[in-house]
Amino acid sequence: MALVQLKNIKKAYGKQLALKDVSLSIPSGAFFTLLGPSGCGKTTLLRAIAGFHQHDAGDILVDGQSIGHLGANQRNVGMVFQDYAVFPHLSVFDNVAFGLVQQKVPAAAIRQRVDDMLATVQLDQHAARMPHQLSGGQQQRVGLARALVIRPKLLLMDEPLSNLDAKLRVELRRDIRALQQSFGITTVYVTHDQEEALSISDQVCVMHDGIVQQVGAPWTVYNRPANRFVAAFVGANNFIPLEWNASGAPTLLGQPMTLPDGLSITNGCACMASIRPENVLVNRPQAGDALRVDGVLRHAMFTGREMQLSVEVAGHGLIDALVAPHAAMMALQPGQNVQLLVRHDDILYFSGQNDGVLLQ
Repeated sequence: MALVQLKNIKKAYGKQLALKDVSLSIPSGAFFTLLGPSGCGKTTLLRAIAGFHQHDAGDILVDGQSIGHLGANQRNVGMVFQDYAVFPHLSVFDNVAFGLVQQKVPAAAIRQRVDDMLATVQLDQHAARMPHQLSGGQQQRVGLARALVIRPKLLLMDEPLSNLDAKLRVELRRDIRALQQSFGITTVYVTHDQEEALSISDQVCVMHDGIVQQVGAPWTVYNRPANRFVAAFVGANNFIPLEWNASGAPTLLGQPMTLPDGLSITNGCACMASIRPENVLVNRPQAGDALRVDGVLRHAMFTGREMQLSVEVAGHGLIDALVAPHAAMMALQPGQNVQLLVRHDDILYFSGQNDGVLLQ
């Protein structure tokens, strides 16, 4: 296991600043995911850690020792790539053994370590096969085995599941997480898939435009996003302007609001409320402190485990809801009147109209 510290990392490509003073501390043994849209700097940061390109400023430390000046082959890291990167002319066994051969490990030790690793990734029956005889998932297991067999201090993974079909991604990410926990190896994982990041990570680092937006446990990042960008990128969200009635009281979707205790918002302040679609209840009479508003169903899509509804609230546009597909919901038709209900505790507030910060 290894503690990884990034201190004020900067990287530019010409006039384009890809990393803007990034500082992070990655706990020893953690599964740490860099999450963000294309072009946000996550892969650039991963490759700087790997030593595939030199950062322009700052330092990278592993267990307190600077590795920023070392070449990629001197950093004792294992790398798993998006495109498998297996050698097409080598068997599964020889692919996994490649790094050990380069390290001049004795042949008997290579045999034992490769056999053990192939068993660990469930490829021991395929040792003699060539890459073209394997599925995409099996090829990625070869890449994972090759990265782990050298016993690196740090495992780096660059969108390793993006080329696989949806069902296989779910299976393999579960296996990757189990292997990481079994080996106890510090892992830095890059993805743009929010569900993937939330499901396998100890900590998630959300990036945008070369800047770290938030670092935290998956539950915290999802339920307490630091700013509106994180709230919008990690999961779906309804963003609704907070308005004020003639007496200076706050309203939302035309209804009087009860703001959370301790939250002070100035009369007339330009603020946004956010409501997750799964927190929008439809045709569910319920006592207690909640926002209730009438609307007209405009769209309904059945996706298997849930229904996606879009409801038009007069004067306020569409509100999205995710509901369980029980009989009453399945019977709804576009054009029908429905009632939406949202518990006040499920509403978050952000300053400003664009990338404001969480206010509570």
